[in-house]
Parts: sequence; C-alpha cells; structure tokens
Amino acid sequence: MKKSNVFTMFILAIFIIMATILMGIEKIPSLAKSEEEFEKQEIVNDKITEDKNILDEAIDETKKELPVKEIAMNETLFVGDSRTVGLMEYSGITEAIYFCAEGMNVFNIYDNQISVPNIGKVTLIELLDNRDFNKIYIMLGLNELGYEFDKIMEKYQELVLFIKEKEQATDIILLGNLHVTQTRSESDEIYNNEAINRLNKAIAELADNNSIYYLDSNVLFDDANGALNQDKSSDNTHLYAKYYEEWGKWIKEKTALLVQGE
Repeated sequence: MKKSNVFTMFILAIFIIMATILMGIEKIPSLAKSEEEFEKQEIVNDKITEDKNILDEAIDETKKELPVKEIAMNETLFVGDSRTVGLMEYSGITEAIYFCAEGMNVFNIYDNQISVPNIGKVTLIELLDNRDFNKIYIMLGLNELGYEFDKIMEKYQELVLFIKEKEQATDIILLGNLHVTQTRSESDEIYNNEAINRLNKAIAELADNNSIYYLDSNVLFDDANGALNQDKSSDNTHLYAKYYEEWGKWIKEKTALLVQGE
C-alpha cells in the first residue's frame, strides 16, 4: 500500500474518532439537563404527596372534632340473653324496650313470654305487632353454641328476616357476642373464643350496611390476647355492672355514626 493511502486512511480514522468524541460531548449537556428535570419533577411529586397527606390529616382531625349527633333511644328495642339483661339494668339506656332473659336463644325466642317493663308479659310476636321501633338490637348466639353451627345460623337469619318483615322501616343492629375470659376459653370445649369468633364472623356477614348493621363491642373489653379482660368479669363470662354504662354509651355513639352515614 502506498504511503499516501496509509496517510489518508490514518487521517480518516482520526476524523471519525474526533467526530465520535464531539458527538458524545454534545450529548452530555442534554443528559445533564434530563437528570436535572427528573430531579425537579421528583421534588414536585414529593411536595404533592406531602400536601395530600397534610390535607388528609386535616380532614381526619376535622371529622374527629365534629360532634356526634345525640341519638334517641325511646323507640328502640333490645333483644337478647343475659348480657342484654345487664344492659337493661346497668347501661343507663332506660328509655329503650328490652325483650331479654337469661338463657334466651334463637331456638326458643318465639315461645318465650317475657315480662317487659312498662308493657307486661308478652311474646316477641305480640310485642312487634303492637309497637313500632326505629332501631332493634339483637345479641344472641352464645347460649346456642352447643347446637350444630349451621342450624344456629339458619335460625339466627330466620329471626332477622322475621323482625325485618314485622318492622320494615326499622334499622337492625346485630351486636357481636362478647368474648369469655382466657381462663374459660382455654378450659371450655363449647363456650370458647374460637367458637365465639366464628359465630360473630357469620353474624357480621348478615349485615348489608343499609338497614342491617353489625357492631362488635369486644374492642372495649378485650385484653391483649383477644379475650374478655379478667379484671372486668367476676364469672369469666359477664361484665361487672359498672362496665355496662360504658358499653351503653359506646353503642349509642356507634349507632349515631351508622345512621348518620359516617
């Protein structure tokens, strides 16, 4: 190969290398600019997220500060067993009507005649036929735990539908059954918290959050193990009298939130 050709090719190679370097140099500012814009956008996004979080917190605080409208209980019926008897005697909700008795359950509820304060001795059917209620609370299921579970829920649902048919304009609030203490739960094959949780879960599934609601009061009285706090019960099953007033207040507050659509 002639020296002139070699020299020409050498010059051409140098030119290509220089052109490549120059092109790379031109791209560097563009890349830097892109990274700078990206960082700016990240700052903007972080600010938007921060402002949204502040706004959400402000809304939550405002909701907490809004007063809960006092709810009337004079057209209210409580249906239940011995724990509902405790509400009747100690909750302070004296204006409500109580159809309740120790041992009451979904299997015998239609047959029982109960002495209802200010009304007299009536069956549930007679009571519903002669009175109109705008709220009816039901707390049953604990006494039934020795029965076949599917049969319990069949009769429980039947009761809810029966009451709804009788009182079509009413709101029905299903109250979850309170737990028993850890001591009883661990020693009782029937009345234990595993069975109660299964029962409450099935009861909760009957609620449509339209006219049938579910409230679980265990948040008030449970210990760290999810059992009824030993310090709040004398017999491992029922509350001390002084806690029923707290329970009654909680029921009223939660019901007010439900009917206000919160």
